[in-house]
Amino acid sequence: MNQHESRRVAMQAVYLANQDLKYTASEVEAKTVAMLDLKELPAYSKEIIEGVIEKRDELKGELAGFLKKNWRINRINQISLAILEVALYEIKYSKEIEPKAAVNEALNLCDEFADPKDKPFINGMLANFI
Repeated sequence: MNQHESRRVAMQAVYLANQDLKYTASEVEAKTVAMLDLKELPAYSKEIIEGVIEKRDELKGELAGFLKKNWRINRINQISLAILEVALYEIKYSKEIEPKAAVNEALNLCDEFADPKDKPFINGMLANFI
């Protein structure tokens, strides 16, 4: 599985994790493997999932800092939020991808999963971090 496909799996897992904040990383990983009918979770997916869950509060806090006045994280579409969290984690912590490439990959995930009108929002949010 290539890096883009691993990121796609990770984004779906982060989306799942956001549905019930009590899920541990290992529970999310097991549910993702079952849900997507995978033989095993790619190593890069696992790294992202565990990192995003571990740093969830930090990532959401940083994203919230760039929202317009009177906007809150819980108003962001859940798919878009998962895309933002994965990308921000990669921007801040990944040794495998450059920040601009992480933004580009997030926009590719938007094309696959998000509402087209969310793409400029995601691009704008992530531009604050590079």
